[in-house]
Amino acid sequence: MKKLRKRRFVIDLAGVRSAARLHAVLAEMLPLPEGYGRNLDALYDILTEFGPNWRIVFRNASASLKGFRAVCEDAVTATPGLEIEFEG
Repeated sequence: MKKLRKRRFVIDLAGVRSAARLHAVLAEMLPLPEGYGRNLDALYDILTEFGPNWRIVFRNASASLKGFRAVCEDAVTATPGLEIEFEG
């Protein structure tokens, strides 16, 4: 069986301080479905469904995005093959 190659995404979150801006950046940078709900519950669902072969590096994430980080950590725990890293 052929192993799928990971898709790598590097997303700079510098200056992102609001949920609306966060979800706008995610919708622009990730291959999210058209009906993406632009909230943390929808993000979790996307990461766990589509993320098993994703490696996402978030750069410069504000400390104010704690809920976002927690959702990412939960999705990684629940999804073998999903990798998410925070830098800076």
